[in-house]
Order: sequence, then C-alpha cells, then structure tokens
Amino acid sequence: MKNVRTLLLFTAVTALAACSKLTQDNLSKVHNGMTTDEVKSLLGDPTTSQSGSFLGQSGTEFVYHTDKSDVKIDFVNDKVIATSGSFQ
Repeated sequence: MKNVRTLLLFTAVTALAACSKLTQDNLSKVHNGMTTDEVKSLLGDPTTSQSGSFLGQSGTEFVYHTDKSDVKIDFVNDKVIATSGSFQ
C-alpha cells in the first residue's frame, strides 16, 4: 500500500511539472500592454507580487522564480511596461 501511495505521489508531481506554464516560449509571448490577468493566464500565478500607487498611477511587479530562473514583469495601470530575466 505504501508503494502505491509513493507511486501516485510521484505521478502527480511529474504531471504538474510537465504542465508548467513557466517556459521561455510562454515568456516570449508576454508583451507591453498586456494586463495582469492576461499574463497570469499565460504564465500562471507569480511566485510573488507587489503593488502600490502614487499620484494616480498604480504599479505592480510580478516575480516568477524557479530553482534556476528569475523573471520580473512590471505593470503600470495594469499594463505590462517591462520584462526582465528568462526561464531555463
């Protein structure tokens, strides 16, 4: 029974990793003007995000982090203005 549980857990983790949206190909599809929702639908939820506003302008930063990669996507008024980093 323990072996069956281990096998099921391994299969689930492997399936999730294979379905990851965090790929260089998907990152290349992110472009200026995209909304936070469009980026999330393409890349999934960010590892961390921060938001703030100043003088009527709102800003958000998404960070996607893996063991080997860090990507930062900056938004102003819910539109992408810059991306940096790459996925490996």
